[in-house]
Amino acid sequence: MKNILGFLLPVLFMMSCEKPEALYPKPISPAGLQSQTFAMGETYENQLWFDFATQKTETNAFGLWHIGFSCENTPYIVLNDGLNGSTSVACFNNADFSSVNGDSILKTKWQYDHPSGQKDSTAFNAPWTKQGLNWIANKKIFVIDLGAQIKDSTRYIKLRVRDLIQGQGYQIDYGYINDANPQKSATIPVDIDKNFVYYNFGSHSIVANEPFNKLDWDIVFTTYKESIADVTGIYYDYVIRGVLINTHKVEVAQLDNADFASITLNDANLAKFTKKQHEIGYDWKQYDQSSDRYTMVPKRVYLVKTNGVIFKLKFVDFYNDQGKKGYPKLAWELLK
Repeated sequence: MKNILGFLLPVLFMMSCEKPEALYPKPISPAGLQSQTFAMGETYENQLWFDFATQKTETNAFGLWHIGFSCENTPYIVLNDGLNGSTSVACFNNADFSSVNGDSILKTKWQYDHPSGQKDSTAFNAPWTKQGLNWIANKKIFVIDLGAQIKDSTRYIKLRVRDLIQGQGYQIDYGYINDANPQKSATIPVDIDKNFVYYNFGSHSIVANEPFNKLDWDIVFTTYKESIADVTGIYYDYVIRGVLINTHKVEVAQLDNADFASITLNDANLAKFTKKQHEIGYDWKQYDQSSDRYTMVPKRVYLVKTNGVIFKLKFVDFYNDQGKKGYPKLAWELLK
């Protein structure tokens, strides 16, 4: 299904003038095989954020946000498309706010973010063009489908982005689909300690989603959307549960038909790593119709490179001791 801006230059300049902080020692990773169960819950209501070096886990509820604003040098917007099967974005080029309405979306093309997490593969296609040190908003209107569970016109958010002004953060105007003019405006300041800053249209506010700073977590168990082929080869969009990586610091390699116990650091150094955020993804499990249960894909191993070290990991189970699904168990080991 899976960092900022010219206006941050003054902030970065001030940071460069500050007295350097003392470096924190790199955490010492425990040796030997480690394991942990991650309680997403039967309805996958939880997200679990994990750091291999410290073995710290933080949990929060899934679905706190609708869109996120990147804190990288290049601005882009992401969608929480795992909220609903229909959660997606339509883009109207060369459009004014009043010209997009309920009739406009009847035959439009809807898109969601590619789960690889590449910034050029999001549903919010090219909101800005860079001119000098500033990013100038393109003449576009975005319509966000918040999901079929909403039965009135508040289901559709009509969004206009504004120019990115140095030192002020992202600026947006928005309303509902039939509003002739924006009903709300918001400024979203960048947090250089995070990957994204998140916004919720229900509360009309910035919300906290990443419980760790961007250097302090490796993977997150969460819900997202991906296009998956059925047995006939036809692709359908599915809301799925899996693992996304922190692309700011993590790379992953997938090994198939691999013996977990015999994989060495030399083997890992020969592997091909990627920063696609869905490289671990969801397909470490498979559904067994005969038993009506998920089973683990045999001999599928992942290598996680983070903080200059490599871990090998495998999935052991998807059920807790009471037989409830939504409790993936992970085993991993530091390669030396």
